[in-house]
Amino acid sequence: YADGIGPWKPYLISSKQVDANNDGKADDLNGDGAIDDRDRVLMPASDVLKNAHAEGLFVHPYTFRSEPKRLVSDYKGDPKAEYLRFFELGVDGVFSDFADAAVAARAR
Repeated sequence: YADGIGPWKPYLISSKQVDANNDGKADDLNGDGAIDDRDRVLMPASDVLKNAHAEGLFVHPYTFRSEPKRLVSDYKGDPKAEYLRFFELGVDGVFSDFADAAVAARAR
């Protein structure tokens, strides 16, 4: 039996690399010479959260981090923007390595 699930956050909102010129290489969206999460863009949310809630389960995705290199380009280096996106989506809580940032975002 289970009361909730703790999915990896990309299972709720995935991201993808961009290859605008179709050269087979990920674009360096922020121009820093390295390809990381900052060079990814968000995809539409999956149905995982909706389906879990329909079954009466709470959802706490993991792992949220505050370093800019861990945040997709849509969040513009702002960890609160990521937390807010997931809270607006309807998650019941989060697993974070930066509890102070998670609590501050949840309070907004």
